[in-house]
Amino acid sequence: MSLARVSQYVADTSHDPSSMWRQDDILALSKTPPPESMLKRNDIVLRADAYALWFRWFIEGLCNPLCYIDESKTILDVFVDTKARIDNLYANEPQDERGELAKRITKHVMAEVDRHRQIMRINASKEQKRELIDSAIGAPRCWMCGFAFSQAAIDKFLLKATRNEVVTPQFVDILRPRGLYQRDVSIEVEHIVPVAAGGGGANNLALACGWCNKSKGARTSIYDAGARAPRATFRLGEHTWHELPHPFWTVRLLAMRRRCEHIDGCAATADNSELFIAPADHRGSPNPNNLHIYCGAHDPYASSRFYGREAARKIWNGRKRVSG
Repeated sequence: MSLARVSQYVADTSHDPSSMWRQDDILALSKTPPPESMLKRNDIVLRADAYALWFRWFIEGLCNPLCYIDESKTILDVFVDTKARIDNLYANEPQDERGELAKRITKHVMAEVDRHRQIMRINASKEQKRELIDSAIGAPRCWMCGFAFSQAAIDKFLLKATRNEVVTPQFVDILRPRGLYQRDVSIEVEHIVPVAAGGGGANNLALACGWCNKSKGARTSIYDAGARAPRATFRLGEHTWHELPHPFWTVRLLAMRRRCEHIDGCAATADNSELFIAPADHRGSPNPNNLHIYCGAHDPYASSRFYGREAARKIWNGRKRVSG
């Protein structure tokens, strides 16, 4: 993608916030997607999450799955209602094509209906917990960030009698403050697909550190988090920063990439190493377009990201959430 294309895109995009409330301006913006080179390494996640969200809105806007969770409702009920909507929206299209579209949409709606009907949080049994520990490649780690669990955390997770407590670290990563609380460094059973989104079954279970698990929550799209980084002032490296990366942005990118993104290549993955999030450039905001993943050996902020636990707690507890 040429620099001229990027330059033209920037020139054509209004810097006036009120333009987002004017029909002509948003029509023009909708016809001009950002050049791929602007999104850098995370373009796949940024685009896929946006398109998945639009698709969900399209399907559910035609036929809401929540209307059919009652077991008395059948696929025929969904098809009849969907077909009526399609006939109304595409009245001038051939009948057979409308019927085919209604069938395809019905399949998507019924898949969501079935997921909702099956929703029930699985409390992992002792046997399942042991299997998750034993199936780990090397030391048991958080499946998202690669944090290696302590023996005390493993014993507690398996309900073993032990005098050893799960200890919170003295120093905490300011960009991902795991360790402010004991839960952060404990082991939890994580539902890869959130239960609220229809996740279920033993294959949906994985080990996670408490920090990643609570930061992920029931979100599935990077756009489920706020649009702006929360504000806070702190030092990182040689520079003063004014924003912190949203915890869900961190978890989403770590979980999707699961490997060090050093430009020269690296064999470190979440299966064998702890991974860290870091801004690619100090001049940009720590938002998803400026966040990269590194192992400890390639982390550009390895010598400055760790704060005393109480100092980190003060910064994170005092951050200002920005909604728009």
